Amino acid sequence: MNQEQKTFKNNRKLHVFLLFLILAFVFWMLIKLSRTYTSTVNVDLNYTDLPKNKMLQSEPETVVKVTLRAVGFTLLKHKFTNRKVEVSLKNSKRKRRDEYYLLSSTVLGSVNNSFAKSEVIGIEPDTLLFELGKSISKKVKVEPDVTIQYKSGYNLSGDLEVDPPYITISGPKSLVDSVIYVSTKSLKIEDVQDTIHREIEIISNAKTSKLTYSTELVTIKGKVEKFTERTIEVPIKVKNVPNAYTIKTFPDKVKVVFQVGLSDFNRIDENDFEVVCDFSIIESDGIDYLIPKVVNKPSFVTGVKIVPNEVEFLLEK
Repeated sequence: MNQEQKTFKNNRKLHVFLLFLILAFVFWMLIKLSRTYTSTVNVDLNYTDLPKNKMLQSEPETVVKVTLRAVGFTLLKHKFTNRKVEVSLKNSKRKRRDEYYLLSSTVLGSVNNSFAKSEVIGIEPDTLLFELGKSISKKVKVEPDVTIQYKSGYNLSGDLEVDPPYITISGPKSLVDSVIYVSTKSLKIEDVQDTIHREIEIISNAKTSKLTYSTELVTIKGKVEKFTERTIEVPIKVKNVPNAYTIKTFPDKVKVVFQVGLSDFNRIDENDFEVVCDFSIIESDGIDYLIPKVVNKPSFVTGVKIVPNEVEFLLEK
């Protein structure tokens, strides 16, 4: 017998051995799975029949562990099948205030129907606790998360508007009370030179999944135009001057330099600005000059600067 024949014979013996090994394993598995076992499987809960004008105030138990007795084949099938059982809250019992409970045994019938050819031995936890309360509503401000990069020489004329600026949220009192405002998803706009008009979604996160919103979309609006620089002289006002003293500033006016849209260029005069120096900061900061600040200005101007930014003064009694 040559080498090739020996190799062929040895391979055939190996294949026969492996075949018998696989068959033995299959028969062993069939015998094992035909026996009766006890095992635990997870069952998802879906709550229904909420009392009128009530809603779940917090997340209740969403999964129970069901202990089953059945033959191995049946248990194996249950292990790989997602089960969901509806839990009716019609027969829930009040514990105290907004706290309610149901014995897990009340859903035993539904559980039994989900596990044919199996005996349900137990359910854990044995009591389902949940919080029921009224649904309330309130208006909250919408805070847009928008980043705008303007084309050189262009800017926003006026304020960026949100439509609607407020929305109504509804849901469990504990959640509604905790919300001060809602944010939008992030939006970045680059090289802007035309009017902005974009729809943007409101963010709803997992913690506030029980809240509903009067709208899930808001519109961001803004007038964009070419800006130019302008300078206006504005009189200086001084506050907190000591009693029985008068003050004279040098100069008595400062130049206010700002950027303004071309459409608003001729609308502005010195009365639209107010420049004030606070005398009290001289003592608190240990300086011998006044610092002028713009306290009032039109909303549609940007990049405001004061020249000079230090003012000499003469105090007279």
